[in-house]
Amino acid sequence: MGSNSKERLAAEISKDIKEIVQFDMQNESIGFLTITEVVVSSDHSYAKVYVSFFNNPEKNLAKLNHSKGFVRSKLAKRLKTRRVPEIEFVLDDSFFKFQKLDEALSKEEEDLEKIKK
Repeated sequence: MGSNSKERLAAEISKDIKEIVQFDMQNESIGFLTITEVVVSSDHSYAKVYVSFFNNPEKNLAKLNHSKGFVRSKLAKRLKTRRVPEIEFVLDDSFFKFQKLDEALSKEEEDLEKIKK
């Protein structure tokens, strides 16, 4: 089980989960979901799936975690592996952190321009 197989499994999990959420979960209105990264353990028994949402990130993450048994069972039918990893969905809020940092830097630049005048 080299890193190549971990990367391949992570890519497959990412693609499959995106399709499962988009097409198989009609009862949950999760909205626009982006899977930013999938980290698979070395023994393929565990996968951390980093996700971000366009709207209501905490609420949508809770819905997704509530449905992870359903997602995992659907994933089991798609993956061609002996063992389907346990899945943990984790909110990737790096975009929002970047946005706040960018706003803070822009404000600092404006303040510096005012001082220079």
